[in-house]
Amino acid sequence: MMPRRQSLSTVNLAMLDVIAGAMAAFLIIMVILLPYYDKDALDQQARVEVLQRSVADLEEALRSARAESEAARAHAGRTADEAELRRTIAELRDALRAARAEAAASDAQAGRAEAEAERQAQRAEDLARQLARTFLVLYVRWDTLDDVDLHVIDPSGAEFYWDGHKTIPGRPGELSEDSIIGPGNEVWEIRDAPAGEYRIEVKLYGIRDARKPVVVRGRLFHRDGSVVFNDVNLSRLGERRRIATIRVDERGGVSMR
Repeated sequence: MMPRRQSLSTVNLAMLDVIAGAMAAFLIIMVILLPYYDKDALDQQARVEVLQRSVADLEEALRSARAESEAARAHAGRTADEAELRRTIAELRDALRAARAEAAASDAQAGRAEAEAERQAQRAEDLARQLARTFLVLYVRWDTLDDVDLHVIDPSGAEFYWDGHKTIPGRPGELSEDSIIGPGNEVWEIRDAPAGEYRIEVKLYGIRDARKPVVVRGRLFHRDGSVVFNDVNLSRLGERRRIATIRVDERGGVSMR
C-alpha cells in the first residue's frame, strides 16, 4: 500500500510546482502590465497583494506536500526495516526451536545410551556371578562285592551319605547314586557350590567278598575340568578314610588335595 501513497505524493508535488510557477509568472506579468490599465492605483496594489498571498499559500502548500512526501518515504523505509527485523526475528525463533529440538534429541539419545550402559554393566555383573559359580560332580567306584559308602561334608559341616542323608534341608547338594552291592559306584553332585572346603571320605560298610583290600577309585568334575582322585584301600569292616579335600574359592576356582 505504501508505494501507491508515495506515487500520489509525487504527483501532488509536480502539480503544485506547476501551479506555483504559473502563479508566479502571472504575478510578474500583472506587475508589468498593470500600469498600462486605467485602474486605480490602490486597486492595483490590492490585486498585487492578493496575488502575493496566493503565491505564498501555494509555496506553503508545496513545502507541506514535500514534507509529507519525505515523511512518507521515511515511513516506507521504517516499514521496510521493520519487515526485515520481523523476518530476522522469525529466523532466530526457528533456529531456537531447531536447537531446542536437537538438544532434546541429544538428551534422549544420551538417556538411551546411559540406560544401555547400565544394562550392559548389570549383564557383566550377572556374567561375573555366573562365572564365579561352579558345579561339582564326584563319583567313586570299586570292583568287589562289598558295600562301600560315600560321605561328603560341605563347608557348613552338613554330611551327605546313604539312607536319610542323601539330601539335607536348606543345603544344596545330593547323593544321587547309592550302591549297596558291588561292583558299584556312588555319586554326589551340587549345581552351585558355595565357596569353602569339601571333605570327601569313603567307608567300608559291609563285606561280601574275600578279596581285600577294596580299592576305591574316583574322579571330580567341575566347571573348569576334571581331576582324578588318588586310590584308597579299605580292608576292615567299618574302616573310613579320606579320599580327597576339595577347595572352592570365591571366584569359583576349584583345587584339590
